[in-house]
Amino acid sequence: IIDYNFQNAGQLVNAYDDSNTMIGLSKDFKCFVVGRLDSEISVHIIGDNYKVIFLPTTYTKEQVAEFILDKLNPDVLHMHGNHGWPQYQYYAKYFSYQSKRPVKTIFSPAGSSCGTPEFLSYFDYIIVNHRLQVERMNTPEQNKILVRHRAANKTIFYPKYADMEYDFVYVAGFVHVKQIPIMIDTVMEAAPHRRLVILGDFTRIRTHYLGIKEYINKKGIEENIILHDFISQKKMSDFLGKCGVFVWPNIKPENPSTTTNRAVTEALACGMPLLLGSRAFNETDYIVPGNNGFLYENPEGFAAFSNEIFYNLGRYRENSIKICDESFNYDKNFIEFYTKIYGE
Repeated sequence: IIDYNFQNAGQLVNAYDDSNTMIGLSKDFKCFVVGRLDSEISVHIIGDNYKVIFLPTTYTKEQVAEFILDKLNPDVLHMHGNHGWPQYQYYAKYFSYQSKRPVKTIFSPAGSSCGTPEFLSYFDYIIVNHRLQVERMNTPEQNKILVRHRAANKTIFYPKYADMEYDFVYVAGFVHVKQIPIMIDTVMEAAPHRRLVILGDFTRIRTHYLGIKEYINKKGIEENIILHDFISQKKMSDFLGKCGVFVWPNIKPENPSTTTNRAVTEALACGMPLLLGSRAFNETDYIVPGNNGFLYENPEGFAAFSNEIFYNLGRYRENSIKICDESFNYDKNFIEFYTKIYGE
């Protein structure tokens, strides 16, 4: 697996550490994750069959390709995200010509841009998370595109309820910073007596934190709106157990992957009811209105639905867990999916 979506080695390890869903595949496959993030070659060992390898940032794409072929000699080359497009195209071409045996090449795009038809033609499979991404791909080779639905590993993400510290939680790491005040304003108009915690990439993107903090201070709502940096997947169940309802603003997403990000799936697995803007989530499988939460249109709807959820919190929690088990099953959507693709 090659992933160039991260700014430092710590982020890469956190994304692929032993709490990540990838660990399940290492029982049947020898897995290597490669990132070009360090000053020298180093290895983070997760298990006997699972290692994260850091290559020097000075490595050219030719050197990276040679390293992977000579040292790892993979059967499958799976490339993630959009930050490495020129390199990924080169790697796919390189392995098709240089490897002495067939190497399956896979690309998983992120965001709204999925690649040109010429770019996609170099890969055996393209894996996406939403049917809208398929529609945006102007490629005649539709049979190469596979939709993999999200999944939450129940050994990592599970209900762990504790005393409620935050009434609402909003995971804002995958949205434009201008969208965060919309969520803040909705909560403060609809439920000014409740507390909202916002998880975001505030340490790395300091300007986001300062801008939102200033917005909160000007409104004098520091006691109601709490900004919290990202936490590791290992701690997510503990953290969500202190939160009441997972919320999302009523705005049209910038790209389809925004509302298929794994945070929503993890919230379901942890037994969280959902209160989501209808413009963003009216075409997803995450929510059955009235069952595990609601879709709201305006602050008035947010207020009424949140009161209903808190009044019957236990029932909505149980229904979220059921929907996660039925629609976002880890064994089916992840292990079986990739075992078939990697192993065939």
